[in-house]
Amino acid sequence: MDIFLASLLLQFSEACAATQSAAEVSALVERVTGSLGFDRFAMAGRPLPHESLEDYFLLNGWPPPWLKRYVEKNFFRDDPVVNLVRHANRAIVWSEAINYNALAPKARQVMREAADFGLVDGVTIPIFSQSGFVALFSLAGRRVSLSAPYRDLLRIIALSAYVRLGDLSGANNEKAADVMITHSESECLTWCVAGKTDRQIGKITQRSPRTVQAHLSNLQHKLNAANRAQLIAEAFRHGLQR
Repeated sequence: MDIFLASLLLQFSEACAATQSAAEVSALVERVTGSLGFDRFAMAGRPLPHESLEDYFLLNGWPPPWLKRYVEKNFFRDDPVVNLVRHANRAIVWSEAINYNALAPKARQVMREAADFGLVDGVTIPIFSQSGFVALFSLAGRRVSLSAPYRDLLRIIALSAYVRLGDLSGANNEKAADVMITHSESECLTWCVAGKTDRQIGKITQRSPRTVQAHLSNLQHKLNAANRAQLIAEAFRHGLQR
């Protein structure tokens, strides 16, 4: 992760930790993702098959007419992007991952109508907890071209916002004081936040990649993080990174 992205991540994480309401989180996400070229965004939890998605929106920056139609037609069930991210622990760029011509008619309808409302292309990020797939975060605009570091940044933004919303609602009750990490873990974490691979961290810290991996795995366990992106988000939330 280059200096610009690392700085943006730090600024976002600090501002996110200072938010006092879901509206403030939404405004912050809108400002940051807007600076990255996105026009619209939404975050929603995962409803059960018999439940309406409407009650599960955590952040809502979709055009109101599109949101109304999406909910009324229960497009969530046929949305090809949703079906992709259920099984992929990575960001999905719509234009890269979806073969429009191969879609089922209802899935094709979802994408066609989304484009009619200006959601021509986008990126959707699954959010996983230790119990599995729990939510997703989508950003949309006219055309999306994202390098790997930008996708990583968006994953961390999504996770940070999700965690903060949980804090504000009382859903999260972990305490920073309960998390104790070693000097070695802290050092590996700092370089992980900077976007370094296990091998690169090993060279910098004079440890083997396997040792680095062990330290970061221990941190994931301590912070109940399902992956590296969530580890970074939780590290900022607990004040383990500044």
